[in-house]
Amino acid sequence: MASSTSGDRRQQLIQRAGWLTMAVNLGLTAARGIAGYLAGSTAVLADAANSGTDILATLVVMGGSRIAARPPDWDHPYGHEKAEPVAAKLVGIIVTCAGLATGAGALRALRGGGEPVGLGAAAVTAVSIAAKEVLARYLTRLGRRLGSQAVLADAANQRTDVLASAAALAGALGGRFGLPLLDPLMGLLVAGLILRMGLSLYWGAVRDLMDRAPDPETLDAMRRAALSVPGVEEVGDLRARVFGPGIYAECKVSVDGRLTVAEGHRIGKRVKAAIMGAVPECRDVLVHVNPYPGLAEEEWQHAGPGVPVRGSDAADGDGAAEQAGCATAQEGCRVQHGESDAAGLGGSVGTWAIPEKDNGW
Repeated sequence: MASSTSGDRRQQLIQRAGWLTMAVNLGLTAARGIAGYLAGSTAVLADAANSGTDILATLVVMGGSRIAARPPDWDHPYGHEKAEPVAAKLVGIIVTCAGLATGAGALRALRGGGEPVGLGAAAVTAVSIAAKEVLARYLTRLGRRLGSQAVLADAANQRTDVLASAAALAGALGGRFGLPLLDPLMGLLVAGLILRMGLSLYWGAVRDLMDRAPDPETLDAMRRAALSVPGVEEVGDLRARVFGPGIYAECKVSVDGRLTVAEGHRIGKRVKAAIMGAVPECRDVLVHVNPYPGLAEEEWQHAGPGVPVRGSDAADGDGAAEQAGCATAQEGCRVQHGESDAAGLGGSVGTWAIPEKDNGW
């Protein structure tokens, strides 16, 4: 779910959360590293390395959100909001690399037989579990509120640390009570959890970058909003794509074919406003207005590739095109069935003559 929070406020909240996350992870990295080194715990040291990697991941999230907040420019007319799923993808790669490194260290410890550890490492790990859980819940709420894939990726990363730390705690306690091999085994489990989360984050970001559709509830809300506009007889194709924290949509609506072009255009503008009002995260809507009822298939004939002409005028395609302001029917105009006054806004919706290169709203 995307967000209607203003860009400046959204950026401020993400940056504040980023600094808080880095401060927590920096403290946990130092505490875990010291405790793991003194206790000789592979799992706790792996956990410390993971916390250090989390700092890098948070920096990526903060950088991605800054880029996403930039306004559209000539090179990016739709804006830079896809920088957030790009950041989420990079977080997935970072987490996956950390999992591979953790697994390699645990395998080395497993071959060495493992070493017993003291209760100090267990105490530090227990504190880190509590801190990470609080941080993960905070980031999850913020990410959902702002509709930020990057913040949600960071939250998932913190939640994985909770599970990983629980495994490390079990390994530390096992080493303390006569089961030294439990520590490297828990290190392998930690590595598996980190790898799973990293690949999941990566694949989720790839889906967002492939212009996935929003959830069905959002599409239903868009359709209901379009149908609620007076003058809309039916809603045809409705397509939408997620673009970072925003949504872009395209919609075809049918209106009374006897309306003027100007009247149909006004209805199209109301449809756009209704959809954007019903779905605040929607950044723009391209509305195409069609006549209602639609044209019968047998009424269309083609004077040339991509140049459909009214059936009664098929033998005189050039004359029909001249009414639309074109020299010939092959010049790229489309003349739809209806009255003859197609040149001005006084003509009916069914008589639009729109150059193919400019047939959108």
